[in-house]
Amino acid sequence: MFSDILLTLGYLPSSHRYEKQSRRMDDKYAYFHNIAASDVFQRYLALDAYVNSPNYPTDIKRIKSLQYKGGPEHLQQQHYKTLKKYKEIKKYLKNGEKNDSPLLQEFIALHELVSSSAFQQRVAYLKNTKKYKESSAYQQFLEYRRLKKSSTVKEYFYLQKKYKAVFHELDNWKLLFMDEFEGQQLSQYWSTHQEAGLGTLNANYVQNNEYHALDAENISVTENKLRIALNADEQEGIAWDEKFGFISRDFNCSSGIVNTANLFQLRYGKIEVKLRVPKLKNVYHAFWLNTNTPTPAISLFNFCNNYLVTGIYQPTGADQSRRRLHLSHQEFYIVEMKWGKKVITWKINGKEVSRKANTVNIPLFFQLTSGAVGEIQQEKLPQHFDIDWIRVHTKKV
Repeated sequence: MFSDILLTLGYLPSSHRYEKQSRRMDDKYAYFHNIAASDVFQRYLALDAYVNSPNYPTDIKRIKSLQYKGGPEHLQQQHYKTLKKYKEIKKYLKNGEKNDSPLLQEFIALHELVSSSAFQQRVAYLKNTKKYKESSAYQQFLEYRRLKKSSTVKEYFYLQKKYKAVFHELDNWKLLFMDEFEGQQLSQYWSTHQEAGLGTLNANYVQNNEYHALDAENISVTENKLRIALNADEQEGIAWDEKFGFISRDFNCSSGIVNTANLFQLRYGKIEVKLRVPKLKNVYHAFWLNTNTPTPAISLFNFCNNYLVTGIYQPTGADQSRRRLHLSHQEFYIVEMKWGKKVITWKINGKEVSRKANTVNIPLFFQLTSGAVGEIQQEKLPQHFDIDWIRVHTKKV
């Protein structure tokens, strides 16, 4: 409740605490799946499937029904003893004299059977009053009961119950794209050009109400972070004017832009980005999902003058939210957008800040940029929009 009040006032949960909790949950999720894959738990599952299947009571019933008295082995032994009383058989047993008598042939065959070790073992087994408890079925039951009480299995079900909703959510996603901006330059996924209009203009440009030029020199990978700089930089650039089209203009500052237009596009999924924004009046920092035309588009993060604007943009109009937020220029924030077929939600540090019915159902590329929408204090430049990492997940089929 208290955190909801803070969010209403424009204050977000601690980034450090949220990221620590997220890492701890990721560790628990990995630990949970390690338990599930362990030999102990896999053996438990196999035994659980057997003990709770129709086969187990059937096997137990069959074992308990096995009796020596009145059974085939008992009758064979009784018949063997009866045959031994015949005169012809006594004579054979005394001097080993054989003949073609069917009775003698039957006795000899029966003698070989009842004297065999296999037959003797079978009789001993049938006479054993503890044969059920010595059976494979019962031993498996005992092993199952022991494993069910083991710390490994108990820990699995404890975690499953306690974090059921969280684990279920994590189970729904698979990692599709990740960039942690390691090294000294951008990965192959990124371009430093403005995509919309390239087909006819072949150059970067801004809107005529913006106060900065675009220059690829303002894009760098520094300390494992993507950095988009806004610099005091007098240069001529190109702007788009609704009345006159593309026009040349003089600018006194410049920024940069990166996108994945030709290298990575997404339709539906979960996007997470860890970012930090400077605090300077009339400067915006944005993460857009675009096509190479102005609309449709989705604003994942567009922060300017202490307001966050998120929303969906179509040729027919915009469905956007504007929320006042107090973002520290020293702190990184984790921004998340879940783009579903029916709904799009936005979160910062785990707190939902906006929700819209989805109307965009085509693949979009990522575009990140900074810029000026009014006069700025030149003496406070340069300023930097820093992106620590980006992760993209898609729903598992």
